Amino acid sequence: MEKTEEFLNIEEEFFDVDHKNQCTHVQLEFHRPADIFDQAAITKIPVLNDDFMEWVVAAYEHAPRKYKIDLEVSFEDMDGYSEEKMNDIFRKNVVLTGKRSIRKAGVKNRIALGLVGVGVVLLVSMIFLLGFWKDGGIAKEIVSYIFDIATTVTLWEALTILLVENKERRDLHRDLARRFASVRFHQKVSG
Repeated sequence: MEKTEEFLNIEEEFFDVDHKNQCTHVQLEFHRPADIFDQAAITKIPVLNDDFMEWVVAAYEHAPRKYKIDLEVSFEDMDGYSEEKMNDIFRKNVVLTGKRSIRKAGVKNRIALGLVGVGVVLLVSMIFLLGFWKDGGIAKEIVSYIFDIATTVTLWEALTILLVENKERRDLHRDLARRFASVRFHQKVSG
């Protein structure tokens, strides 16, 4: 029983979890803002690096389901950035990431629809071929088996993209849009 309790409440061992307000406080600490920017990307607004964005996504994964995230990012040196500027950079990066994800999903959805088309063509071809091929023996069984596998694989792959991957993407976008209770960037207080 004790191990079950430990498993159910393990988040509390790592993060401050406020059950009353259904909020998880996540703290990240860096030396300076440049540590969370992608140094290779020369852009008007700094692009947040993949490591930092992975930590943001991991915050949702570590927090209890349906709990909001109170994200606090502190820096030893703000390098002239204000809290408001860092919040603006973060917000715009989240929107940019969402837009990129939507574009990638559109490409994958077109591929999935193409796979559905291929799967349907293979299925219809198999039905006609096997319907007209009366005495085939072992050759007919082999062809039937190959068509069956090809049809099943293409249709299942299409369904995986259309159902599973799109659900995961929608959940991530919903989390990014709704689960932030607050995001705060500030200089670490010495002492």
